[in-house]
Amino acid sequence: MKLLLGILLGVFFGFALYHAQAAKPQKIYGMLQLKDLELMKIIFFAIGFGSVLLAISAKTGLLNLEHLSVKTMHLGVIIGGLIFGIGFGLGGTCPGTCVTAIGTKGGAKRGLSVVLGGISGAFVFLCCKNMLTALGLFDTWNIGKITLFHISDTYVSLLPFRYGGLLIMGLLFMAIAWILPENQSAKERSFS
Repeated sequence: MKLLLGILLGVFFGFALYHAQAAKPQKIYGMLQLKDLELMKIIFFAIGFGSVLLAISAKTGLLNLEHLSVKTMHLGVIIGGLIFGIGFGLGGTCPGTCVTAIGTKGGAKRGLSVVLGGISGAFVFLCCKNMLTALGLFDTWNIGKITLFHISDTYVSLLPFRYGGLLIMGLLFMAIAWILPENQSAKERSFS
Protein backbone atom coordinates (compact mmCIF):
# COMPACT_ATOMS: atom_id res chain seq x y z
CA MET A 1 0.00 0.00 0.00
CA LYS A 2 2.84 2.42 0.86
CA LEU A 3 4.47 1.74 -2.52
CA LEU A 4 1.23 2.48 -4.36
CA LEU A 5 0.70 5.66 -2.34
CA GLY A 6 4.29 6.71 -3.11
CA ILE A 7 3.79 6.13 -6.83
CA LEU A 8 0.50 8.06 -6.85
CA LEU A 9 2.01 10.98 -4.92
CA GLY A 10 5.04 10.96 -7.25
CA VAL A 11 2.82 11.09 -10.32
CA PHE A 12 0.79 13.91 -8.78
CA PHE A 13 3.98 15.80 -7.87
CA GLY A 14 5.39 15.31 -11.38
CA PHE A 15 2.14 16.55 -12.91
CA ALA A 16 2.21 19.62 -10.65
CA LEU A 17 5.83 20.35 -11.62
CA TYR A 18 4.99 19.94 -15.30
CA HIS A 19 1.90 22.14 -15.03
CA ALA A 20 3.92 24.83 -13.20
CA GLN A 21 6.53 24.61 -16.00
CA ALA A 22 9.19 23.80 -13.39
CA ALA A 23 10.68 21.20 -15.75
CA LYS A 24 11.73 24.00 -18.10
CA PRO A 25 15.24 25.28 -17.36
CA GLN A 26 14.25 28.72 -18.71
CA LYS A 27 11.69 29.08 -15.88
CA ILE A 28 14.28 28.14 -13.27
CA TYR A 29 16.92 30.47 -14.76
CA GLY A 30 14.32 33.27 -14.87
CA MET A 31 13.49 32.66 -11.20
CA LEU A 32 17.15 32.59 -10.14
CA GLN A 33 17.77 35.84 -12.04
CA LEU A 34 14.66 37.38 -10.41
CA LYS A 35 13.15 38.07 -13.85
CA ASP A 36 10.28 35.58 -13.76
CA LEU A 37 8.95 35.08 -10.25
CA GLU A 38 5.97 32.88 -11.11
CA LEU A 39 7.79 29.71 -10.06
CA MET A 40 9.04 31.40 -6.87
CA LYS A 41 5.43 32.30 -6.04
CA ILE A 42 4.43 28.65 -6.45
CA ILE A 43 7.32 27.45 -4.25
CA PHE A 44 6.58 30.00 -1.50
CA PHE A 45 2.89 29.11 -1.54
CA ALA A 46 3.59 25.36 -1.46
CA ILE A 47 5.97 25.71 1.52
CA GLY A 48 3.48 27.96 3.31
CA PHE A 49 0.47 25.76 2.62
CA GLY A 50 2.41 22.65 3.64
CA SER A 51 3.49 24.35 6.89
CA VAL A 52 -0.09 25.35 7.69
CA LEU A 53 -1.34 21.81 7.03
CA LEU A 54 1.51 20.37 9.12
CA ALA A 55 0.74 22.69 12.04
CA ILE A 56 -3.00 21.97 11.95
CA SER A 57 -2.47 18.22 11.53
CA ALA A 58 -0.03 18.09 14.43
CA LYS A 59 -2.13 20.30 16.73
CA THR A 60 -5.29 18.25 16.12
CA GLY A 61 -3.44 14.97 16.60
CA LEU A 62 -3.86 13.76 13.01
CA LEU A 63 -0.08 13.61 12.64
CA ASN A 64 2.59 12.71 15.18
CA LEU A 65 5.61 14.89 14.46
CA GLU A 66 7.81 12.56 16.53
CA HIS A 67 8.03 10.42 13.39
CA LEU A 68 9.62 13.17 11.28
CA SER A 69 13.18 12.47 10.21
CA VAL A 70 15.43 15.49 10.57
CA LYS A 71 18.98 15.38 9.20
CA THR A 72 21.90 16.24 11.47
CA MET A 73 23.38 19.68 10.72
CA HIS A 74 27.15 19.60 10.11
CA LEU A 75 29.80 20.76 7.65
CA GLY A 76 29.00 17.90 5.23
CA VAL A 77 25.41 19.10 4.90
CA ILE A 78 26.61 22.65 4.22
CA ILE A 79 29.05 21.48 1.54
CA GLY A 80 26.38 19.22 0.02
CA GLY A 81 23.93 22.12 -0.02
CA LEU A 82 26.46 24.33 -1.81
CA ILE A 83 27.11 21.62 -4.42
CA PHE A 84 23.36 21.18 -4.88
CA GLY A 85 22.82 24.94 -5.24
CA ILE A 86 25.59 25.35 -7.80
CA GLY A 87 24.28 22.37 -9.78
CA PHE A 88 20.75 23.76 -9.58
CA GLY A 89 21.89 27.11 -10.96
CA LEU A 90 24.12 25.69 -13.68
CA GLY A 91 21.82 22.89 -14.79
CA GLY A 92 18.54 24.71 -14.43
CA THR A 93 17.02 21.66 -12.79
CA CYS A 94 16.88 19.77 -9.51
CA PRO A 95 16.08 16.16 -8.50
CA GLY A 96 12.31 16.59 -8.81
CA THR A 97 12.24 18.67 -11.96
CA CYS A 98 14.82 16.57 -13.83
CA VAL A 99 12.69 13.43 -13.52
CA THR A 100 9.70 15.41 -14.79
CA ALA A 101 11.82 16.83 -17.64
CA ILE A 102 12.56 13.29 -18.88
CA GLY A 103 8.92 13.03 -19.91
CA THR A 104 8.82 16.34 -21.77
CA LYS A 105 9.58 17.17 -25.38
CA GLY A 106 13.12 18.50 -25.60
CA GLY A 107 13.91 17.94 -21.91
CA ALA A 108 14.63 14.21 -21.91
CA LYS A 109 18.35 14.51 -22.64
CA ARG A 110 19.01 17.14 -19.97
CA GLY A 111 16.76 15.44 -17.44
CA LEU A 112 18.34 12.04 -17.98
CA SER A 113 21.86 13.48 -17.72
CA VAL A 114 21.00 15.14 -14.40
CA VAL A 115 19.41 11.93 -13.04
CA LEU A 116 22.49 9.92 -14.05
CA GLY A 117 24.75 12.62 -12.58
CA GLY A 118 22.85 12.49 -9.30
CA ILE A 119 23.08 8.71 -9.13
CA SER A 120 26.80 8.88 -9.95
CA GLY A 121 27.36 11.53 -7.28
CA ALA A 122 25.52 9.44 -4.70
CA PHE A 123 27.67 6.43 -5.63
CA VAL A 124 30.91 8.44 -5.32
CA PHE A 125 29.76 9.77 -1.93
CA LEU A 126 28.95 6.24 -0.77
CA CYS A 127 32.43 5.06 -1.80
CA CYS A 128 34.09 8.02 -0.01
CA LYS A 129 31.88 8.14 3.10
CA ASN A 130 34.27 6.23 5.37
CA MET A 131 37.19 8.42 4.31
CA LEU A 132 35.15 11.61 4.87
CA THR A 133 34.07 10.31 8.28
CA ALA A 134 37.72 9.61 9.20
CA LEU A 135 38.60 13.18 8.16
CA GLY A 136 35.96 14.46 10.61
CA LEU A 137 33.70 16.04 7.99
CA PHE A 138 30.57 14.87 9.79
CA ASP A 139 31.82 15.95 13.23
CA THR A 140 32.87 19.47 12.21
CA TRP A 141 30.19 22.02 13.07
CA ASN A 142 27.92 19.19 14.19
CA ILE A 143 25.08 20.96 15.99
CA GLY A 144 22.74 17.99 15.92
CA LYS A 145 19.23 17.64 14.63
CA ILE A 146 17.62 21.07 14.82
CA THR A 147 14.27 22.49 13.81
CA LEU A 148 13.14 26.08 13.52
CA PHE A 149 10.28 25.68 15.99
CA HIS A 150 9.80 23.39 18.98
CA ILE A 151 7.56 20.84 17.29
CA SER A 152 8.98 17.72 18.90
CA ASP A 153 10.86 16.81 22.07
CA THR A 154 13.18 14.71 19.89
CA TYR A 155 14.90 17.70 18.26
CA VAL A 156 16.52 20.91 19.44
CA SER A 157 14.67 24.03 18.29
CA LEU A 158 15.94 27.50 17.48
CA LEU A 159 12.72 29.21 18.62
CA PRO A 160 10.49 28.21 21.54
CA PHE A 161 7.25 28.51 19.53
CA ARG A 162 5.40 25.30 18.90
CA TYR A 163 2.71 24.78 16.27
CA GLY A 164 1.76 28.45 16.35
CA GLY A 165 5.17 29.39 14.99
CA LEU A 166 4.82 26.88 12.18
CA LEU A 167 1.33 28.20 11.41
CA ILE A 168 2.50 31.84 11.40
CA MET A 169 5.48 31.00 9.18
CA GLY A 170 3.18 29.16 6.77
CA LEU A 171 0.77 32.08 6.58
CA LEU A 172 3.68 34.48 6.08
CA PHE A 173 5.06 32.40 3.18
CA MET A 174 1.60 32.30 1.58
CA ALA A 175 1.31 36.10 1.97
CA ILE A 176 4.71 36.58 0.32
CA ALA A 177 3.57 34.36 -2.56
CA TRP A 178 0.44 36.47 -2.90
CA ILE A 179 2.28 39.82 -3.14
CA LEU A 180 5.24 38.73 -5.31
CA PRO A 181 4.90 39.86 -8.93
CA GLU A 182 5.06 37.13 -11.56
CA ASN A 183 7.74 38.73 -13.71
CA GLN A 184 10.01 41.74 -13.93
CA SER A 185 7.63 43.78 -16.11
CA ALA A 186 4.81 43.16 -13.64
CA LYS A 187 7.12 44.26 -10.84
CA GLU A 188 8.01 47.47 -12.68
CA ARG A 189 4.30 48.21 -13.33
CA SER A 190 3.48 47.72 -9.64
CA PHE A 191 6.00 50.39 -8.56
CA SER A 192 4.96 53.03 -11.11
